[in-house]
Amino acid sequence: MPSTRFLVASAAALAALSGLANAQTNITDNACASSSEYRRCNSDVSGKWSSCIRDCRGDGNCIVDCGCTSHQKYINCMAETCWNQVYSCEYQLFVQQYFAICPSASEPIPFWPAPDNAPNRCSCDLGKVLKTTLSSRNDQVQCMRKVTDRITSNPTDLSNLSNGLDIAGRASDCACCGASASISAAYEICPHTKPTLAGADLWPIFFPDSTENNLYNSIPNWNWAWSSSSCDSRLDTNTCRDLGFSDADKFYKPGDFPDNGTSTLHNVGGTVTAPPSGTVLTWSQSSATYTVTATGYDEKAVASQSEYRATATETGDHFATQTDSNGAIGVRPVGVFAVVFVLIR
Repeated sequence: MPSTRFLVASAAALAALSGLANAQTNITDNACASSSEYRRCNSDVSGKWSSCIRDCRGDGNCIVDCGCTSHQKYINCMAETCWNQVYSCEYQLFVQQYFAICPSASEPIPFWPAPDNAPNRCSCDLGKVLKTTLSSRNDQVQCMRKVTDRITSNPTDLSNLSNGLDIAGRASDCACCGASASISAAYEICPHTKPTLAGADLWPIFFPDSTENNLYNSIPNWNWAWSSSSCDSRLDTNTCRDLGFSDADKFYKPGDFPDNGTSTLHNVGGTVTAPPSGTVLTWSQSSATYTVTATGYDEKAVASQSEYRATATETGDHFATQTDSNGAIGVRPVGVFAVVFVLIR
């Protein structure tokens, strides 16, 4: 039977998660549809998150679960009282954070990614960049599984030894295609944005460095493959497609990336005047199902946006979570990206 894997946070990760419980209360509330209720809601979530972490008494899995639940409840706060900011850069960044710290996070996430041409949307489609990264991660896992299966299916078969170079080469292809798919997405989707703000640094956060049989570190891991010159010689769009990488549009080689964009993140396209999901939203994650009722809106405005909502939610429910009083965002939250998780058997 396959071994059960679970997630344990390192000491640095636990400290980062604990800090996030307080960091979320710093979200500016004056841009929200119902600022006082948003402030109250966030304060309530923050207090319960801190209490949850204390009750874990240092248990890593418990602390991670606290973070997952709290992020989901922050999303509920946005849906209820700050729905006019759900397509903003701030919310897109918050969803990145949610996926980074919560291993059970899964799509669909309410109001994420923002639909094309949504009002008050981010200048860079951060949701699409992250979706490409997550999809490429899954493709890379499947690609590596096929490689390692060739070895583990019959370890006593000496013919596998003669295929060693081919197996190692295919492992490098998996690693190079996965890394390139993620990084290239930031350049392709947001060509005018600074790559680090667009999500070019997401791949070391979301891409695995080991597989169930621990062979990924030795033949070789993605970090070795990408940092060496091997990806320049191995990367080929057709090869990546043949290996199962289907969602990425480009697979740039390390030496062939376009010039970096220079713009920071900012919100564009007007304002959201009614809850995009309607007055009531129901959404689920692995551990819970939530029903949220929006407040602070004009009933007539809700009705007038019904046609737009049909377009905005065509792939399922979408949502939002952080606000900014001036619109421009020059620095992305970095605390969460210091969180390191270790997968063990």
